Amino acid sequence: MANWFASPAALWLGLLVAPLLLLYMLRHKPVRKRVPAVVLWTGVARAQIATSPFQRLKKSLSLLLMLLALTALVLALAGLRIPGGETRGVPVTIVIDTTASMNAFEPGGSRMTLAKARARDVIDAAGNSAITVLAWDGNLRAVGPGDAEAGVALANVEGLEPAHFGASDASLVRALEQIDTDGKRRVVLISDHIPGELSRAYFVPAGTPKLNVGFVSANLSEPRPGQVDLFFAVDLKGSEKPLRVSVLLERVQARGAAELVDARDVTLASDKRNAITFTDMRPGLYRATLKLDDGLMLDNTAYLRYSELPVQDVVITGEVPDALARVIDAIEATMGIVRRLQSGREDQDATSYIFGDSASSGTQPRLPSAYLAPHAAPPGVLFAGASDVDDGATRPSPSFLWRGAGTPDIRIPAVIGIDSARRLAPVLESGPGAALALIDRDDGMQDLLVAFPFDETATGFTGKVSFLIFWANWFDHVRRQRDPLPRAAISTRESVRVRPLVGRNDFLYAPLTDGHNSATPQPGTPGRALHFDEVGVYEFTDLEETDLPLIGVGLLDARESDISLGEVAQPDVSELTVWMDSFDDAAERSDLDLRGWLALLGGALLLFDWFWFRRKYAMPRADDTTPGEAGSRHPKARPSTRRHTSRVRA
Repeated sequence: MANWFASPAALWLGLLVAPLLLLYMLRHKPVRKRVPAVVLWTGVARAQIATSPFQRLKKSLSLLLMLLALTALVLALAGLRIPGGETRGVPVTIVIDTTASMNAFEPGGSRMTLAKARARDVIDAAGNSAITVLAWDGNLRAVGPGDAEAGVALANVEGLEPAHFGASDASLVRALEQIDTDGKRRVVLISDHIPGELSRAYFVPAGTPKLNVGFVSANLSEPRPGQVDLFFAVDLKGSEKPLRVSVLLERVQARGAAELVDARDVTLASDKRNAITFTDMRPGLYRATLKLDDGLMLDNTAYLRYSELPVQDVVITGEVPDALARVIDAIEATMGIVRRLQSGREDQDATSYIFGDSASSGTQPRLPSAYLAPHAAPPGVLFAGASDVDDGATRPSPSFLWRGAGTPDIRIPAVIGIDSARRLAPVLESGPGAALALIDRDDGMQDLLVAFPFDETATGFTGKVSFLIFWANWFDHVRRQRDPLPRAAISTRESVRVRPLVGRNDFLYAPLTDGHNSATPQPGTPGRALHFDEVGVYEFTDLEETDLPLIGVGLLDARESDISLGEVAQPDVSELTVWMDSFDDAAERSDLDLRGWLALLGGALLLFDWFWFRRKYAMPRADDTTPGEAGSRHPKARPSTRRHTSRVRA
């Protein structure tokens, strides 16, 4: 039975035949009769009422129609099918590119409009094959149910819209290779360019190469505190000669208002990365705009956020090593990013600590701190004995703390063993273990663990410039933790996390359009990823510790901005049909699904029963109408003294 019915349990609904028969046995349908008197009809009416109920089931066309309709509907709900009753073509999977480049204009619409038209051609060529529609926006996602009928697939395609972010072509090729074809599935890719070698998919082009100018990267540098230079990289594709473009730089104010900062004309070289620099900028959220009506307007805007970092207060507890005291004084005097305080004068929330005494062991301040072995240790860490590593080579590990120092040549006299179940990230290894390491906190931050002595015999490190660079990078890292939002360019679909500092609570964020919130604010929690899928400015509320509660998104990757890729020819429907027909040998016999036809039959029977018997018993006869009003539903009035009307039961 399972071969014939998709849901055999629904056959129990056939028991509804019993209440249907009972309903017809008990019903009394009135019939209108016009008689001269009711005396002689009384006995006839009593005789008809006394007749056996089963007599009412004879010659009942309405009952027959109802039984047929009920049978058809029950079989439809049970999923009646004929095993092997239909030859179905090889299933088709249609992958439609919905990344940002599909927003590029084309005559009559966008590339997305063309992609939908190409998808309709593929569905038409698929015949009666089962069709699955997938959208590619960095991930392959199903659009509607898989292996659906052509009508369902068409409806799924019409609902697709292009995204405002790009995706890797290499990952698309890998995703297509992961579709399990096994020679029994046809895969069609509809995109504006070929992402690479397609061994398992048929490419259908949607779009033509076009000239386009777009921002592909942005960054900032801070040559000294309070001053920043902004850099924007621009690509010109699809042009054989240089192109002159106007560039506007605006500073976005609170509530989305913009202040013009700079405007200039630049000449862009074709097929070459062009740099645009703005110097001596003050803190703010900046928006750069290319004034050009090109193929893709989405990449003509880029954002850079620059917030001024605070001067970091530093307190050293315990006895201060001379080498460390000298390097902090040098950073304070030359860079101005730190300010050393005496113990007891610090602000607990804003101070960076360097612990050197045992009294500080087990404490965890709000900001990341440094612990000097063997007296100071963060929670959950114990120190073992020291090992002599005079003759051992040190090995600096890749870390942001060496940024600008290259690969320093370091020699230290001894290293102290570390005993901890928490994860350590070595920064400097020597002998049996780590001499410098970053150790994870529960809140996702990292403390610095110094496991070698700062004495005069360590001048191989403490007396060199690399020692100064190391500590300058550490203090800069600590003060960056106090800014909850990134200080550089943010791309669409880029993951952003607000750091979960102690005391940093939940917040709200929403996109701004024309200076007003255009969407319901979304809740955010420190430490959780935030995704910005739309181009524009987002406003944050209830987020403390920042005087610039805005963030900008809109930067696309270079590949997505290059819409001149792929000298694609116009699609040839005949070639597509030939490729589709080449799979005919792999067609298989499948079950013939009768659910749709049975449901249609049941509905038609119910409609016929309602219409026919309503017309037979409810419509008045012609002699019931007044003269001159044929077809009227109002009967002619007659004197009640000459005729008597009675309602009897059939």
